[in-house]
Amino acid sequence: MTNSELMEQAKNLSVACDNLQMAIDYLDMVSASVNQGNVWAGRLFFADHRAGNVVENMQNVADSIMAVSNGIYPEG
Repeated sequence: MTNSELMEQAKNLSVACDNLQMAIDYLDMVSASVNQGNVWAGRLFFADHRAGNVVENMQNVADSIMAVSNGIYPEG
C-alpha cells in the first residue's frame, strides 16, 4: 500500500473518530441530565427514538473502521 493510500485510510479513520465522539458526547449529555434528576431527557431520548440515531451512527463508525481494515489488509 502506498503512502497516499495509507493517508486516505487515515483520513477515513479520522472521520470515523469524529462520528464516534459525537455519539459519545450525545450519550454523555443524556446520562448527565438523568444523573442530575432530569428524567425528561432520558424519556425523550428513548421515547422519541433518538437512541436509534445514535445506534445507526455507531454502526456507521464500525462499518468505516472495517472498511479501513479491509483496505489496508484485505485478507485479514
